[in-house]
Amino acid sequence: MRKFMAVALFLLLLQSSAAFAAGPSKVGLFDPEEVLRTSEPGKEAIKQFEAKMKPDSERIEKQRKDFLKMQEDFQKQAFALAPEARQDKERELRRKEFELSEAVRMFQNAANREKSIKLNEILKVLNASVSDYASKNGYSVVMAKTQGITYYIDPSCDITKAVTSELNKAWKTHKK
Repeated sequence: MRKFMAVALFLLLLQSSAAFAAGPSKVGLFDPEEVLRTSEPGKEAIKQFEAKMKPDSERIEKQRKDFLKMQEDFQKQAFALAPEARQDKERELRRKEFELSEAVRMFQNAANREKSIKLNEILKVLNASVSDYASKNGYSVVMAKTQGITYYIDPSCDITKAVTSELNKAWKTHKK
């Protein structure tokens, strides 16, 4: 085990010294969430998503309000109802609650599918844009900033705005 660790440490040092001898590397970082939120394709996708999901969202909201009203009415009338009528109302409430939860689940699944479709199309263009930008500008490494993983970035390494601009250009040619 010690020999293995020694060999691994030696190889790591050898690799790092070779990288040091090759000269400084240019590193860039970008915030993919900001790029998607502020880029033209991202804004367009958000508008399309909201327009497509709005009718279902409104329908579920109406269904939720109706359920809450029914529940409130039941609570007001529960003591005045005969035991059999109360059981019927409770059954109806449980059925409505189940229908509402199923509608919400189906809506969330549809929303996730729709987001995934839109996002995948944009990410394909984004990946190509980042690669092109990195090769044109001499970057050795370009990484994505990730919440909880990246704690500090020198502002000179942040290329989020440049990547957003590249994505916008690439998206225009992609649409044609």
